Amino acid sequence: MANFDTEREGQIEFYKTFLPLIDPNLTLDDILADDNDGVLNGNLLEFKLRVNDLNAVLFQCVKYLSSLRIKGKPVPANIIIVDLNGEQAYLYKSADYLDDIEKVYSGGASKSNAGFVGRAYDEKYAYGQDQLAVTCLIKRLKETEFTRIHIDENCIVGWATAFYKAVPTARKEDFIGDDTGKHKTIGEIRNPSVFVEYIYPYKGTSNVKFQYLMDKLNDTLQKKNLGAFYTPEAYAEKSHELLRMAIERVPAGNDYVIIDRCAGTGNLEKGLTDEELSHCILSTVEYYEYKVMQEILGSKVRHIIPPIESNDTFNAGLVRGADALSEEYVNNPVIKQYIDDPNCTIILFENPPYAETTSVEHQRKGAGKKSSTWKNSFVVGEMKKHVKGTASNDLGNAFIWSAFEHYLRQPTDSYIVFSPVKYWKAQHLIDREFLGGFAFNRRHFHTNIDACVSVILWSEETSDITEFDLDGYDIGADGKLVSFGKLPVKRMYSRLSDAYTMTRVPKQAIRLTVCA
Repeated sequence: MANFDTEREGQIEFYKTFLPLIDPNLTLDDILADDNDGVLNGNLLEFKLRVNDLNAVLFQCVKYLSSLRIKGKPVPANIIIVDLNGEQAYLYKSADYLDDIEKVYSGGASKSNAGFVGRAYDEKYAYGQDQLAVTCLIKRLKETEFTRIHIDENCIVGWATAFYKAVPTARKEDFIGDDTGKHKTIGEIRNPSVFVEYIYPYKGTSNVKFQYLMDKLNDTLQKKNLGAFYTPEAYAEKSHELLRMAIERVPAGNDYVIIDRCAGTGNLEKGLTDEELSHCILSTVEYYEYKVMQEILGSKVRHIIPPIESNDTFNAGLVRGADALSEEYVNNPVIKQYIDDPNCTIILFENPPYAETTSVEHQRKGAGKKSSTWKNSFVVGEMKKHVKGTASNDLGNAFIWSAFEHYLRQPTDSYIVFSPVKYWKAQHLIDREFLGGFAFNRRHFHTNIDACVSVILWSEETSDITEFDLDGYDIGADGKLVSFGKLPVKRMYSRLSDAYTMTRVPKQAIRLTVCA
């Protein structure tokens, strides 16, 4: 019997003994990468000084495997629990616990495991006393088999990341392509080849199940090129207050349309009434988002641009005719009929994209110039005739400028726009009347940073206002809004500091301060 004082001591000694017999090139760093006790070939190992409750330790291992699945990492076929001081190891097959592995767990994996009841172990190895047991254990640790898992909304982002890493030239269609629509590419999730040993084919005929994750399923460069980000449901619902204020401004007897030129799968419109949806005109430039949006909202909204898919709609992963910065789109007859109608009120409701085309990813792949093609668009060309300085270098600004230039034309027209407020504060891109707005935390928009994103209701009427207040909101752990008071926004006439600073306050409430 061994007599280790700590699990770490016993774990290191175990690996020191067995690794040279399995693969002398492996190191502890190779094995310990996911906050568990080690993944060695097709084996998840868990060490305890003494195993007092095998079922509880087994459940801890199930949680580790769940985490691997969510990260897009192969799930080892074997679970090996090691009793260090007893010098015994127990083998379980992860396939027997697939239903539990495909659940999502919160909190520490070692917590709250009592009460779990698993099957009896498949094999036991008394490796401290029996040479045959040692031989059998080494044989198991050399195995490289994995348990195939099912793709769902909890793990698809992890597997997408893994796929684009494994196949750097792959595009979104290569990963989630389906058999619907005119363009038929069957992607990896439906016909696995790279991950054939790790995942079952996804049986969903379309990608509607992943509607709120579509921006995260783009390959790395496409994410940068499109600049599109998900709008959190809580923030989208709050912005509906501003949309309804805009609808209230519609003159009696007027028709109105709500235009969203960058709708993605339509999550900004989720929660609108059927009546409100019947006034919506939506478009998105990414093909697979377009197909999901058609399926979800096609029968509810007034128009989708383009209204139906043609043989040439698919254009290298994008939607032909849906580029909001093109002259073709600005002159689209479906939209123009409403803009040219004096008895129709125009409301734009958007979370415009933004792109960082000088990012490390672009430079590394030599794609910076290619991904900046939007700067040569019709709208940006027109914008540069009227706007001086660096404002025209921002993709989001092109949407904001064109909203007032090409769409809004009457005092009761409105624009509700999500964006960092620098376009008004520091760049002086517009001089319209402020009717209300909120400040949100950008971290919840499928990004990794804390920063301020405003959503503001603007009127088409001009104004010389130099300051206003935004009501600030974060999203708490329960998914509900947490107010952090009013944030003053003052126009800058010389750049003395960054537009925003952030300081943390306790219990997840984040205070965003817009500098004076």
